[in-house]
Amino acid sequence: MMISLPKACALAAACAVVLTACGASPSTGGSATPTASVDVGKASSVTPLDEATTARAEKQGSVLLYTNADADQMAPITKAFEAKYPAIDLRVLNMNDAQTFQRYATETATGVRTADVVMATDSVGMLDFVAKGHVLDYTDPNLENLPAYARLAPGVVAVSEDPMVAVYNTALIPKDKQPKNLASLAKLAASAKGKVGTTDISNPQSFGAVSSYVTENGDAGWKHLEALGPNTKVESGNGNLMQKLAQGEYQATYFVAGNVRALIEGKEAAKILDYTYLTDGTPLLPRAVAVTKKAKSPDAAKLLVNFLLSVEGQEAACDGGFTPYRDGVDCAYGLPAVEAVVGADHLILGGYPKDIVRNKTTIVERWKKAYDR
Repeated sequence: MMISLPKACALAAACAVVLTACGASPSTGGSATPTASVDVGKASSVTPLDEATTARAEKQGSVLLYTNADADQMAPITKAFEAKYPAIDLRVLNMNDAQTFQRYATETATGVRTADVVMATDSVGMLDFVAKGHVLDYTDPNLENLPAYARLAPGVVAVSEDPMVAVYNTALIPKDKQPKNLASLAKLAASAKGKVGTTDISNPQSFGAVSSYVTENGDAGWKHLEALGPNTKVESGNGNLMQKLAQGEYQATYFVAGNVRALIEGKEAAKILDYTYLTDGTPLLPRAVAVTKKAKSPDAAKLLVNFLLSVEGQEAACDGGFTPYRDGVDCAYGLPAVEAVVGADHLILGGYPKDIVRNKTTIVERWKKAYDR
C-alpha cells in the first residue's frame, strides 16, 4: 500500500487553487555554481561497486525503499536509477519517518517483505534504528570522497543536506521587507500576532531545525525562539503551513523544509511566495540513507545507495529539490548555493548534533514552554 505525504505539501498545487498567477524565479536561492568554502568532499570519477556485487544486484531485480521524500521528489531519482540499471526496479513507498521505523519493525517481526533501504530525516529515530541493530554496516566506495559530516553513523550516510528556510507571502510582505534572520522575524511576529507560523516540534524536521539552531547558537538562539514563541502559530506539518501561507492566513513562516524551493522557483507560486535562507544560522538537516539488515535484495540495496551518493545520483536528487553537497554536482539548490547567500559561518552543518538523543527531552520541553504547547 502506497502511503503518500499530504498533497497540500505541493503548495496547494503550486498555489493554483488560490491564485492563478504565473511567476518568475525569486532571487534568494543564490547562483547555481558558486565556489564553496565549506567541505564538499573530493571531486572523483565514478566509484562503482565491484562487478560481482552489481551482477548479483541485477539478478535480484528490484529494490524497495521506504522514504519520507514524496513521490514528486523521488521521481527523478527513480527515473535516473532505472535508466542506469534497467534490470532493477526501484519501488518507493512514501511515508513519514515514524511510520518507516515502525513498519520495518513490524514486518521483520512477522517475516513479511520489508525495506531494503531506508531514507529518513529524523536523527534520533535513525540513531535508535541503528542501536536496535537494523542497519547493515555497509561502507560504500563513495565514502572516501565524501566530507566527514556526511558520515552519520555506522552504515548511515547523508544523501543530501536539506536547509530549513523562511517563506513569505509576497502580497503581504514585499521582498525588500522580508526578514532574513530569526531576530528580525521575532520583531515581525510581535507586530503581526497570529500571522507568523512554523511546525510543531513533534515533526522530526522541526525538531532537527530547532536542535541544530540552539546547539549552534546556545542561549542566544533560545532567546530568539522564546521571542518568537508567544506570537507564532504552530501547524503539524509543512503542508498545512504552506497552504495557509498561500491563502494569506500567514504572512511568514520559518523552519520550513527546503524542498519547497523547487515548488516555488519558476512556477506559479513564485508570484505568491518567496523563500530565503536564514543569515543568522540556516540549519541543514542530513537526509540519511542506510541498507537494512533484513534486506531481501541486499546487493540491489547497496547499488541504490552507491548511486545516491554518486555525482550522477546527486544531480538526479537535485531535480527533485534535494540539496546535494558533493563537489562536481551542478545544482541551483546545492550546498554551495546556500553558502553563497548566508556564508560558511552561518551554515549549521555537522551531521547529527552532539548528544542529540540524550538532549532531546530537554530541547522539546523548553520549546513547548516557549510556544505555550
